[in-house]
Amino acid sequence: MQNDARSLNLEGDYMADYSFYFNTKFVCGRGSLGYLDELGSSRTALVIDSRALAADRLEKVRKLLTGSGRVCQVVADVNAEPSTDAVDKVLKNIRKFKPDCILAIGGGSVLDTAKALWVFYEHPDYTWEQAFTPFGVDKLGKAAQLVAVPTTSGTGSETTCVAVITDSETGLKRLIMSDEIVPTMAILDADMVSSMPAKVAAYSGLDALAHAIEGAACSVSCDLAVSVALGAALDILEYLPTSVKADPESDEGRKAREIMHSAASMAGMAINKSCTGLTHSIDQIGPIFGLPHGLVCGLLLPHTIAYSSPHPIYVRIARRAGYAGSDNEMCDSLVKRLWDLNAELGIPRNLKDLGVDREEFASHVDRLAKIGVSTVASKFSPAPLDEEKAKALLWQAYEG
Repeated sequence: MQNDARSLNLEGDYMADYSFYFNTKFVCGRGSLGYLDELGSSRTALVIDSRALAADRLEKVRKLLTGSGRVCQVVADVNAEPSTDAVDKVLKNIRKFKPDCILAIGGGSVLDTAKALWVFYEHPDYTWEQAFTPFGVDKLGKAAQLVAVPTTSGTGSETTCVAVITDSETGLKRLIMSDEIVPTMAILDADMVSSMPAKVAAYSGLDALAHAIEGAACSVSCDLAVSVALGAALDILEYLPTSVKADPESDEGRKAREIMHSAASMAGMAINKSCTGLTHSIDQIGPIFGLPHGLVCGLLLPHTIAYSSPHPIYVRIARRAGYAGSDNEMCDSLVKRLWDLNAELGIPRNLKDLGVDREEFASHVDRLAKIGVSTVASKFSPAPLDEEKAKALLWQAYEG
């Protein structure tokens, strides 16, 4: 959520005379990974996930980045959601290598790790509390640029001003939130998602769908962000099932993955000028119960949309998706569409069906409710929570 000429308070009063909307530079299209040869960097630090980046593709990247005095080196191999401890462990690698470019190739965990490394590489005296201070990161880009190449179509981290990092002391997710951490460039090459497993395509796509719908409905979203978000939401609703179920090398599979790859970045662009909503305000369910973020988002989204209905944004989405009727009827149709989408993708209807133990869940409800109410995502959602409402919503997600 980018800074602008606004008066902001967390009660939801947000008055704007004018605002800025900027994003990363995009290089798009199949084969656009080849643009790495034109980056102009001399020392490129690679942040990757070797499980998702095939050896032959990594070798291609190395060839594009070396020769004529240019060198590259893997400084972090990310195989889990980033934590403060995990970032701290690899900081020494990037500081020793002294890159002028950080290249992140992977999913949201890789990209968020690279953002955190960028912050601490350029500001070595920072503490984590300084990094977690909203919009408190000082200028980046003096020592290195950050180039993001997503290999999933979901988080939109290649274009957002947010990095999600788990606090190793508390086990809870925290945010580095700053316009400074928006990557310098994003390369959207659909060839990079052709081998993405169906389950990853489903979970990441549902995360992007939550970004799009929640970003559009956010109370502080600007008109441009709404338009971008609506386009992303409609594309995801139409093409996510094909992206998950079709052969990714078939004509329809290739087309679906191309559209999903762009739509995920569009959803990320939207939340840069708005915010997520209730689905993300109670998504601490994920780290507490060891569940993938995209799975949690997909499961929660119909519950949170139903809770927040009716809303003009939901009506606009439903109308453009082909539904008719009163505002309430169209919102109900959108919720049903989300239930049907989840069923098609094999997403359980509730946390109980997902296998979350009832007693263990009950032991965390009060804490989850307090966290949810405290989030900016809740305060700027169409239906802000208090603790009792948050508890009711959590139990609806468990049993509904």
